[in-house]
Amino acid sequence: MRQHLDANTAWLNQCRTIMYFGEEVSPRGQLTRELRTSTVHVDMIYPLVVCPARKLNYSFAAAEALWILDGDNRVETIAPYNPNIARFSDDGIIFNGAYGPRIQAQLDFVLARLWEDRDTRQAVLTIWQPCPLKSKDTPCTVAMTFSIRRDALHCAVFMRSSDVWLGLSYDIFNFSMLGAKIACELNAVLTMQPVRLGRLFLTAASSHL
Repeated sequence: MRQHLDANTAWLNQCRTIMYFGEEVSPRGQLTRELRTSTVHVDMIYPLVVCPARKLNYSFAAAEALWILDGDNRVETIAPYNPNIARFSDDGIIFNGAYGPRIQAQLDFVLARLWEDRDTRQAVLTIWQPCPLKSKDTPCTVAMTFSIRRDALHCAVFMRSSDVWLGLSYDIFNFSMLGAKIACELNAVLTMQPVRLGRLFLTAASSHL
C-alpha cells in the first residue's frame, strides 16, 4: 500500500523526483523539467508545506483558501495578499479561471450525492470548461472527485498542469481546505458515523519545475 505523507514531505519528494527523472520540455518557450501523469499522495490532516527554502506566503495561503470557499473571483479581494497575482487577470476586475464560483455552483450536487449514498462514485465537480477562450488565467485543474471510504473523506484531483515550485504547495492546502469544508457540511447533518479527513490524491498530466 502506498504511503500517505504530510504535505511538506510529499512536496519535497516531488521536487527531488522531477530534478532526477524529469524530462526537459519548453512549452511557450519556457524550459522546464517535467514528469508526465504523476500523482502526489497527501494526508489532508497535514496540508502545509513548511520548507524554509520555499518561503511560502502563509497569509496568502489562508486568504486564497477562504477566497475559493467563498466562491469569489475578484482581483480586489485577493490581490492585497499577493499583488503579483493581479497580472493574471484579463480585465483587472475578475479572474477568468477562478475556482471559487465553479466549486460553489456544484457543491450542493457533491454534498447531495454523498448524503444519498455513502459509497457513491458520483460526487464530482468540474473546473475545466469545454473549449475555453484564450486567457491569462486558464485553469490548471480539470476535475475533483470526493468519496467516503471507511468513514474517511478522500479527494482525488486531476490537473492538466502543476507547477511544483510555484503552485503545488498552495494547491495541496486549498484542496485540503475544500475537503475539510465538505466533511464539516456532511457531519452537520449525518445521523450515522461522522466522517474524518482522509487522503488527497493529486494527479497532474504535467508535473513540472
